[in-house]
Amino acid sequence: MMNTIKAKIRGYGGVRKLHTIISQETIKPSSPTPRHLKTYNFSLLDHFAPNVHMPKVFFYKSYNDGNTTNLKQSLSKCLTQYYPFAGRFPSPSASYVDCNDEGIEFSEVLIDSKIDDFIFNKNQDETMDQLIPNGSGCIGCTTSPNNLLEVQLNHFTCGGVALAVSISHKIADGFTTASLINHWASVARCQSPINPKFILSPTSDNIIKIPEVMNKGTDKKNYIARRFIFPNSKLNELKKKVNSMGPTPMNPTRVELLTSLIFKCSMGATIAKSGCYKPSNLLHCVNMRNKVINICPNTSAGNIFTLMNAKIASTSEIMLDEVIYELRKGKMELDGLQSLQEVEKHYLSTLSMLEGDESRSFVSSSLCRFPFYNVDFGWGKPIKVITRYPDVDDNGVILLDTPSGDGIEALVHLEKEEMSIFKMDEELLAYVEDE
Repeated sequence: MMNTIKAKIRGYGGVRKLHTIISQETIKPSSPTPRHLKTYNFSLLDHFAPNVHMPKVFFYKSYNDGNTTNLKQSLSKCLTQYYPFAGRFPSPSASYVDCNDEGIEFSEVLIDSKIDDFIFNKNQDETMDQLIPNGSGCIGCTTSPNNLLEVQLNHFTCGGVALAVSISHKIADGFTTASLINHWASVARCQSPINPKFILSPTSDNIIKIPEVMNKGTDKKNYIARRFIFPNSKLNELKKKVNSMGPTPMNPTRVELLTSLIFKCSMGATIAKSGCYKPSNLLHCVNMRNKVINICPNTSAGNIFTLMNAKIASTSEIMLDEVIYELRKGKMELDGLQSLQEVEKHYLSTLSMLEGDESRSFVSSSLCRFPFYNVDFGWGKPIKVITRYPDVDDNGVILLDTPSGDGIEALVHLEKEEMSIFKMDEELLAYVEDE
């Protein structure tokens, strides 16, 4: 395989750089989208979703020449079911997707490095962006910002590959992303996956005002993202500590524990930087499919989530059990939501409360137990899955299972000065995997 690709490189004038595009192709649905499905209207949750792409990168140790053709053909079949992703946004402010079957860009790239150089890299930086469609350092990249789905197949010099899939958050949350990629992989293995259910929203002529809290820009240079791995053994130690903090054990989940710890330590970094305590909002993204199951089963595609706000008004040192208590109180409020309309109303209410709020906000999202490590195109499951934090003006964290399931990997996004303090926090490091 590598000899074939290197021969292609010589045909491009012998350019040898870390990231070199070998081919680009537009993959269209294998069957045309029916006329009555040509317009996919945004739901209210789609309207408020940030207009960013959420890339996932899947690393595989082995690959052969025949796999690429199968990847493209199976993707084409997959797009007949996930038809909006082969369409386009008519404009940046559009409230719908034109399902015109224009297709998605599939790039094949040579990375002049070994796979291990990436899977052990804990920094989200320009090097990692080489693997992502339309990422920095892209040679001759021509992808459009109106594309909803982009794919890049990266070949390493050692023979392994990384398949990067970048999906617009405007029509897909993390669960939809996992479902689409697993659907594609199942088709590649000649299986018959369960098809998605798109909840069709009515056309709306109303102009929806997006709260200012959703319109923040970002100065990419001021933020940095870094990965931290927390083994289950260390999380069990943390659980014992939390259970001893009150008369009744709380028995928090791994996600509750880690979200609370990272939030507390990030607040510590902010306090060390500013010199004063400040009320804070811990905003936790919650997948609502399992809560309104009759209306939104697990096959439902799109954005079906809400934000749960754990308000921490403390003006002194934050305690872990306090954060966990507020998280659980927020979860209880979600239990009464019975319809998608109620979920949308809750989401809008949360955003409205944040508008004009001077408190510090920290956004957490958990992809734990989402089936990203089940993505098998016929040459085995991935040895590593990496997500990229979008370029937004937020302090936050994305949680993802480790490959073996024996821990959680946290991708933490903070201002650079705060990250330099955060990564040295002794309480945090007590539960981080040893280097």
